[in-house]
Amino acid sequence: MNSNLHFYFGSNIGDPFGMYLFVKHIDFDFWRKELLFTGNIVQDGDESVSQSDREQRFNRYLEMIDAVCGDEGVEGFVALMDSLQAEDDYGAYQSTYGALRRFPSKVAAQGLTTALPSLIVRHRDCAGDILCQLANGTSIQSQATLSEFQKELAKADAQTQAAIMGFVAREENGGWLDGRRKGLIRPIDV
Repeated sequence: MNSNLHFYFGSNIGDPFGMYLFVKHIDFDFWRKELLFTGNIVQDGDESVSQSDREQRFNRYLEMIDAVCGDEGVEGFVALMDSLQAEDDYGAYQSTYGALRRFPSKVAAQGLTTALPSLIVRHRDCAGDILCQLANGTSIQSQATLSEFQKELAKADAQTQAAIMGFVAREENGGWLDGRRKGLIRPIDV
């Protein structure tokens, strides 16, 4: 388990080339708790949270997502997936999907295999969107992530495979993975 995360922030103060970086060490458990709290976006009509607190939490979630650089490891990837909780995200989760693409292919594949079963139960649309983006990816990075995911899926335990492949089968028939994406999400033994 990562005990510390390292976020890199650029600064061009005193650095004409904008290449000065400093590292901020953050306790992983604290970061994860805050990410899960802010990622559970307050829904319209929820009067238990003031409008200013809603906006502050929403903006803090986006700040945290924007700070992710992709070297936070599998635990960081899974934490991002676990932060996808709210039914209506008001566009915030698009930033989360972008942050997930910053991770190396092998880390992303391990994180997807770990986190997808619970995401499928908790938020089917987010799970479908992530798999659809994976299947639609045309970049070298996207193709590498799909390939690594297929390998990780082949190594996964029977329960994980059943949860993911059951979802995939349903989504290939009129859902997120219908059409040209059909058949792309499959375990591949190496």
